[in-house]
Amino acid sequence: MRYLLPAWLTILLALALPAPAASRVYIDINSPAGMSLPLAIQEFKVVGGDPSTAYLDGEVRDVLAADLNFSGLFELIDRDAYIEDINETGLTAAATDFREWRIIGTQLLIKGGMSFEEKRVTIDLRLFDVVREKVLVGKRYIGTAENVRDVAHRFADKVIERLTGERGIFSTKLLFAADGSGSKEIYIAHFNGDNIQQISRNGSINLSPQWSPDGSRMIYTSYKDGQPYIYLRDLSSGFEWRLLDKPGINISGRWSPDGTKVAATLSIDGNPELYIIDIKTRRLLRVTKSYGIDVSPTWSPDGKRLAFVSDRAGNPHIYMIKSDGSGLRRMTYESKYNTSPAWSPRGDQIAFARLIDGSFHIFLIRPDGRGVTRLTSSGDNDTPSWSPDGRYITYSALLEGGEEGKRAIYIMRSDGTQNKQVISGIGNSSAPSWSPYLR
Repeated sequence: MRYLLPAWLTILLALALPAPAASRVYIDINSPAGMSLPLAIQEFKVVGGDPSTAYLDGEVRDVLAADLNFSGLFELIDRDAYIEDINETGLTAAATDFREWRIIGTQLLIKGGMSFEEKRVTIDLRLFDVVREKVLVGKRYIGTAENVRDVAHRFADKVIERLTGERGIFSTKLLFAADGSGSKEIYIAHFNGDNIQQISRNGSINLSPQWSPDGSRMIYTSYKDGQPYIYLRDLSSGFEWRLLDKPGINISGRWSPDGTKVAATLSIDGNPELYIIDIKTRRLLRVTKSYGIDVSPTWSPDGKRLAFVSDRAGNPHIYMIKSDGSGLRRMTYESKYNTSPAWSPRGDQIAFARLIDGSFHIFLIRPDGRGVTRLTSSGDNDTPSWSPDGRYITYSALLEGGEEGKRAIYIMRSDGTQNKQVISGIGNSSAPSWSPYLR
């Protein structure tokens, strides 16, 4: 099964935009006082098709609305306020009554059209600047009814990129572990929990999946051959092999930012220490030397440093070390248990889990050890992982209001707001890993 190749052929419509419109950034996502822009998503024009596919236009609009609302950059206009009659207007700027959209306070407008021919679905989507009466984005997608949610995610990405100058994350995916099949297996899903697919099927214990920097491969720890080894799997072909199978434990594998190395915990010398393996040469470099247990490495975006967990001072705390094994320093001092660090792709923050009053919560800390900030306030939360733009965090937490003791996957903004459950219902779901931008 091919997980990463696009299911849709994307065609850029020939919509010539003036140079000023093409270069303008509408939203500064790094501004702490940024305003949300009023956005309307009109009902789509639907031409032909099987009556059983009538729900598809609403599905695309709902996914678009959910994605863009979650970004926190837009204020969605209530559909009951819409004035323009879809039956009397079209998808072009000339066929749109922008005055009626301005009356209700709209600044941005998304229009869409869908047509059906046998099993093929064509979707035209356009984003308008209502004030300037200009088309900002126009795309045509051709595919099947099963993939319309992919279309919505892709167009939401284009909207974000056009308005902010930065790529959207709505076509990204999550890897995670879950035990709903009776054994702990690895799964993949869209960032919002859509289209969950099982990857491993070995009936054993499979843990800690991690994306390669280019999104084509993953590493994970599995007990399927009797002891914990680290496996490398090609996500397109399904072919996999043992990357680390040294005597003792082989766990906590993490890719280097350039994809040429993996940091992991090995006990080949008796004590669990951090090692780095060069994937091409298979050469091992021992990074730590202590009587404690050193686990859960995470790379800095430049590949020069590792943050990790060690109990060398008696309790698990976060430490930092250069990738050549020099420059060790301790980062956390509070609480008796700090674990699962994850370095932001922007390099300015490290997320981690800290035990507070009997429950784990997600915190942030700067690489200099300062600015510790708590993000979660309830539940039991661990194993954070960053979105590729550094604006969101996914993590595992106790399922709210569900079966006692069950864990689910959540996402939130990097300031701790807009927490949203995205994956549940397949047993305990844990250890999410957010993909890079996918081709």
